[in-house]
Amino acid sequence: MNTKKLTYLLLILSFYSCSAQKKTTNDETWNKIVTETKTINNITYIFPSEAEIPRRNLAIEECQKAIEENLKLIGETEFNNKMDIEFLKSRKEMLKYGGMAAQGLAYPDRDVFFTLLKDKGSPIKHEMMHMITMYKWGTPPYSSTWMNEGLATYSGGTCSKYSLEEIYKYFIQSNKLISMDKLSEDFYENPDMIAYTQSAFICKFLIDNYGITKFKELWKSGYEKLNEIYGIDSKTLENTLKDYINKKYPKDINFDWEEFNKGC
Repeated sequence: MNTKKLTYLLLILSFYSCSAQKKTTNDETWNKIVTETKTINNITYIFPSEAEIPRRNLAIEECQKAIEENLKLIGETEFNNKMDIEFLKSRKEMLKYGGMAAQGLAYPDRDVFFTLLKDKGSPIKHEMMHMITMYKWGTPPYSSTWMNEGLATYSGGTCSKYSLEEIYKYFIQSNKLISMDKLSEDFYENPDMIAYTQSAFICKFLIDNYGITKFKELWKSGYEKLNEIYGIDSKTLENTLKDYINKKYPKDINFDWEEFNKGC
């Protein structure tokens, strides 16, 4: 084959190759993702377009109620920080936008939290407590992460038929309790359902028996200041909690661990 014929053939092949690529590009299907927003006072609510208006209104009411009840729980009166609340359709979307396949994720530093739109076991109140406390009190030291997650769990509930006291009793009778030192050292390395609910009960106990002022001080100062703030060390606190629960429930309780451990 001579040079002219070879050059001609290469030009033809190049033309068809480019045409095929162009056709492929032109034939791509694009999916439109539509969201709709509504701003009320300091909060912008972001919903997928297919969410019906009545369902959106219920979610907004749930958010506003969560703010009111959370403020009351922690002894605060105002919440004016601007933020976005984005409602997502699935854990897959949560992974995409929030980085974790969770039910809800709060990012006070980004002024946003993501939440699944759920009729039962909603994470809204839990995540709202994270936003409010970290706006009001700041992000706690790592050793007080158990307080951050425990308080949010206490506020939002556990989607369980058992009370926090009953759950703690079961942890005692089944030797599942996590030591306070271990909770404070690396909270997220512990089993979720135990760490979150155990911490929730401890937070409730501290607030009910010692008040919110000391709790807030420990939040800001870190777990290392427990003795200085409360006048008790971790072992004394653990024994106090056990005595309280065992007095309330002198006998072992019936508890469906398998069902409870499924979570929400």
